[in-house]
Amino acid sequence: MLDIDVSVIRIFLTVMDTRSVTLAAELLNSSTASVSRALKKMRDSFNDPLFIRTKKGLEPTALAYNITPNLALALNSIQSAVSVSTTLRNGDNRQTRLKLSLSPMLEYYLTSILQHQGYPFDDVALTNETHDGDLTKDITRLRTRKIDISFTPQKYADWMITNVPLFDLVPVVMCRKDHPRIKAGFNLQELEREEYLSPTMWPSLFEDNIVLNPHNKAPIYSSTSVLNLMMMTATTDYILICGQPFAREFEKLVDVQVLEFPHAKPMGTIYAHYHKSRATDVNIVNLINKIKAGALHE
Repeated sequence: MLDIDVSVIRIFLTVMDTRSVTLAAELLNSSTASVSRALKKMRDSFNDPLFIRTKKGLEPTALAYNITPNLALALNSIQSAVSVSTTLRNGDNRQTRLKLSLSPMLEYYLTSILQHQGYPFDDVALTNETHDGDLTKDITRLRTRKIDISFTPQKYADWMITNVPLFDLVPVVMCRKDHPRIKAGFNLQELEREEYLSPTMWPSLFEDNIVLNPHNKAPIYSSTSVLNLMMMTATTDYILICGQPFAREFEKLVDVQVLEFPHAKPMGTIYAHYHKSRATDVNIVNLINKIKAGALHE
């Protein structure tokens, strides 16, 4: 029987991702010596070098390629088992836990979609780590299996990460209903003269200098709080530019008007990201399908 623990499997899979002991150590916040020791244990256990040094980095052997899918599946299963054990100790009898990474604004919208789609919250516990806009850190957490899925308006150029487009976003303008200047039919020049609010994390999506900031005018106020942005838009003359689906949700809760932006074409796409070893994970596939179906009928 092979004597390999979870940490050794995680290190091996990270080296498979990066083709580098140094990069794997950085991703895992470990030392190169620890990574090398783990690889030696794997080599001894499988009686195979697993990686051959080349000018382009470490090249996996045929055996390394063959065992990777099963080890990735084993690691995912172990992590799921640990999640179940943790939830049971905490009095939560749900059998599955998915850890997500997304912005507060997107979390609000996607949760609403999942509720409307009848997502099985009783069976699947969703937890969220707020995305801070650091794409490199996000990719690292996906590659080291510290999170299951992240959602951003950025397509990741990483061969180990799968990008699934969920929906396109069209920008709209939100302001209070009795705004003294911004009304239906406004033009871009009128908009540029207004003070505006800005989400500071995904999915603000729309670059300020493209949308309303040709003169590098800074936002009067930025916030990661959905509540702050909604209330300030409803009670001041400040405007907020955001994606149409988010604005429609806000409109149900606060007394604002949502106006079409002069540019009607989509200005961004929200993607779901996960490690390619999770491509057949039923829980991930089901979550993404529910979101896509809900966004399609919005």
